[in-house]
Amino acid sequence: MKYYDYYFWENFFNVDEIKNINKISELFMNKDFIDQPAFTDKNKNLKNLKNVTAVQWKHLEESFKKLNETIIVTNRERYGYNIDSVLNSDNVLFNTYLKDNFYDWHKDASNNYYHDIKFTILINNSTEDYHGGDFQIFTSGGEHTISNFNKTGTVLMFKSDIPHRVLPVNKGKRNSIAFFIRGSKFI
Repeated sequence: MKYYDYYFWENFFNVDEIKNINKISELFMNKDFIDQPAFTDKNKNLKNLKNVTAVQWKHLEESFKKLNETIIVTNRERYGYNIDSVLNSDNVLFNTYLKDNFYDWHKDASNNYYHDIKFTILINNSTEDYHGGDFQIFTSGGEHTISNFNKTGTVLMFKSDIPHRVLPVNKGKRNSIAFFIRGSKFI
């Protein structure tokens, strides 16, 4: 585990575990899920992804058990937020980026009156080589590329209100998993 304004764990999942997670996503894809567009206040499209699908947490819970415990411990030792358990019905997003796909600067947030998103969790579940598609986060020192995230099985955890983006993919197919840890609104 390394800490800057984020935490990451290289090779948290091995290749076989990633293949199993990907297989689960194919078997239990939520057919009712519709990805929402993201625009700036000037109506600029923030994302251009090939595909976003979702799988309910209940199908991945066993595969993510160790990760979920790691998130809880990291929050307890570093942040102290009141966080909720991930619910069986919560969606885990599977993102596919092809050549020239990107996701511009944004923050992850909720419009819910009673809770917000505390952490964004990303997993690199790519099984093929790709170029580009670097993940950047905007920290107190400016934009920072997290090159370690380009390794299959790496997990990244950061506060959801930190601006972040995915640069365009130059070649190949980049896959990532995203899910969110929620908690009571800050007062």
